[in-house]
Amino acid sequence: MSSITFEQSLEIQRPLSFVYAYLSDFSNTASWDPSVIQAQKTTPGPLQVGTHFDIQVKFAWTQLSLNYHIIDMQKDRYLELKGMADNYSLVDRIRFEGDESRCTIHYQIDVYYQEPMAKLAPLFAPLVKANGAHALRTLKQTLEGAATDWEPTAWTKLADRLVLPGLFRFTRRGFIAGKSRWIGITTDMSDKNVLITGATSGIGAAAARSLGRLGANLIVVARNEKKAQHFSELLVSEGVKAPRIEIADLGLMQDVRNLIQRLLQRGEPIHVLINNAGALFNQRVVTAEGIEQSFATLLLSPYMLTEGLKPLLVKAAGARVINVASGGMYTQAVQLQDLEYEHEDYNGSKAYARAKRGLVDMTELWAEEWKKDGIIVHSMHPGWADTPAVSHSLPQFYEKTKPWLRTPEQGADTIVWLAATPEAALTTGLFWLDRTPHNTAIFPGTRSSLEVQTTLRKKLDEYGQRFGDGVRSQRA
Repeated sequence: MSSITFEQSLEIQRPLSFVYAYLSDFSNTASWDPSVIQAQKTTPGPLQVGTHFDIQVKFAWTQLSLNYHIIDMQKDRYLELKGMADNYSLVDRIRFEGDESRCTIHYQIDVYYQEPMAKLAPLFAPLVKANGAHALRTLKQTLEGAATDWEPTAWTKLADRLVLPGLFRFTRRGFIAGKSRWIGITTDMSDKNVLITGATSGIGAAAARSLGRLGANLIVVARNEKKAQHFSELLVSEGVKAPRIEIADLGLMQDVRNLIQRLLQRGEPIHVLINNAGALFNQRVVTAEGIEQSFATLLLSPYMLTEGLKPLLVKAAGARVINVASGGMYTQAVQLQDLEYEHEDYNGSKAYARAKRGLVDMTELWAEEWKKDGIIVHSMHPGWADTPAVSHSLPQFYEKTKPWLRTPEQGADTIVWLAATPEAALTTGLFWLDRTPHNTAIFPGTRSSLEVQTTLRKKLDEYGQRFGDGVRSQRA
């Protein structure tokens, strides 16, 4: 057996108790270690000796799976974890010193190689130590709240124009490539009220979980009360505050109106509104209110909800609205004369894309108009993620692309970043993928002019006015 040792001390300007708690949950390594692709706590209940984590690591040209578990922990003093792979193991030993304003971390990593890899240990040593130093630099930046470099590179701009390289960025590998220059998120959101729709599964659930772990006061809007309650119980079992559950079918505008009225009556500011709920409908269906279902759920509903909750966004003083869109919107333009897909053969993917294009258009209008109110409005694309919605609605696409699909957590990362970090509030009205702004149009004829956007908004207002003052525009 052969071994490599790497050790380094870090001075962190953050309370000892916070630093210890953050490092104790090794699922956080995906946020601060650039080589970690995915990290998941696999043992239910509180963190304790024996708690296991599944860690997926990129090392040189390979991807490796590590089974980590806590083997010793002494609150605010010491952590020891062991990771096991096929031909090697790692032991992370972390000692803590400090007080309520600062903390010193003494971090030691020992890598033990078994035959035949032991013979290669001298070759691996420089790369192991370089990776360790890079990870700990990022850890310090993460704990001290440094900003992610979000400006698009020249390659990003070129890839958008060339289409195929841009599509690569939608995949899991695109996420991994972007992650190399990110900083983890440790913002304290304990004083923020975050309303998220479609939060009980997939990307929405991953975003809600991450924001809850940052301390946010979650308001989960769901159609199925039983499913929402189960999700709430799951969050609590993971140490997250129980969310407040609001039941509403967002495909029905009367439900949207009632939800708005309930929230306005409570009068609590909404610091972050995440319009995430959605589904792809392969057959054209008209709701009980006489509105085509894709248009109702994916565009009209978030439009009415955002407009109706504007007073609570203003009340938050610095609120953020995040609209979850889709890469499919690149293929479609808004059809002002056929918003409900009545005049041509229905195509579920096109209906979905057109609605998402409309939501991005509204994002740009809101962003410009609401600057004076201090409200930040962004749209984002989560990439191609492995979610129940994708496997159900696009089975052929799912089977062909499954090895390339992102996890829900990877898809949700930019939502969390836009909701939580100070740097995400430096701009407004942009369209984001992997913490980087991108063009909103690639193909000719798909970009909406200001005239088209304004006309679309008037049409959405007309729909909204059918359901009473509770959903009418709150524009001053």
